[in-house]
Amino acid sequence: MYRKVCTIILALIVGLVSVDNAVYFARAYYLHLLPMFAFCVLAWAMLRDERTPELAPVLWSLLGIGAACVSLELTFQVYKHHPFDENGFVTLLSVCQLALICFVCFHLWRERKGDNPLRIKDPATIWLIISLGFAFLAVDEKALLHEGLDRSLHKVLHLHATGWTSRLDDMLIGLYGLAALVVLWFYFAEIKRYRRCFSLLRLGFVVLFLSVAADMASNRPDFFHWLLGPGAGDMAYSIVGGLEEVLKITSEALFLGAFHSAVLDRRTQSAAKPDSSVPA
Repeated sequence: MYRKVCTIILALIVGLVSVDNAVYFARAYYLHLLPMFAFCVLAWAMLRDERTPELAPVLWSLLGIGAACVSLELTFQVYKHHPFDENGFVTLLSVCQLALICFVCFHLWRERKGDNPLRIKDPATIWLIISLGFAFLAVDEKALLHEGLDRSLHKVLHLHATGWTSRLDDMLIGLYGLAALVVLWFYFAEIKRYRRCFSLLRLGFVVLFLSVAADMASNRPDFFHWLLGPGAGDMAYSIVGGLEEVLKITSEALFLGAFHSAVLDRRTQSAAKPDSSVPA
């Protein structure tokens, strides 16, 4: 029942965003529905209690789906001004990846908690915290909450837009990442139980902070104009702006792979427990 509800939610996200952006998505003949259908099928498989796919096929599938969405935006020029608009295929994939991370971690929390009451000091609680955090990030990605906060700060504090203040929303994403590291540190004993999860999380955070750096650099062309001049600077500005989106969905894929590996390893550990209690 749980995976049915989660898959339906993902399908609804794809459908509603596609309807909302129908005029633009029609320029690509709605071909984005193919990789997004593949994503929903993958989500269905990942949320199974049995015969769950291994880590490598999941990661390769996520990278393939991401490459397909990026290729569609670049090939069909869905938006007039530049690819990777906030309402494009890559953003849709990002929202779905963040939502699926939420579902996977909530499922893992239910398995780890069992019948025990909810306690903040319980090591299993980290999975609930991660689930809620990524639920917020999915909403933020679609509703652009961090950008709205940026505009509100400018208005309330009567700030004039400058090269630094215009990058406040990008800095907020970096602060999200730092806050996540602090929370993970408090529950480090739980995370280190899953070796593959810990390794992928480290790589995911590296890619995330590279994405934040690229986002800050490409917020305005002024940095690249100063560094390279107007001509080459405009080209670098466009390339780094696209690179930021690619890095973002890559970091999300790594996080999703990390938490999926935790599910796999947890089930392996649970299956091995009865044998470990048998005397030699």
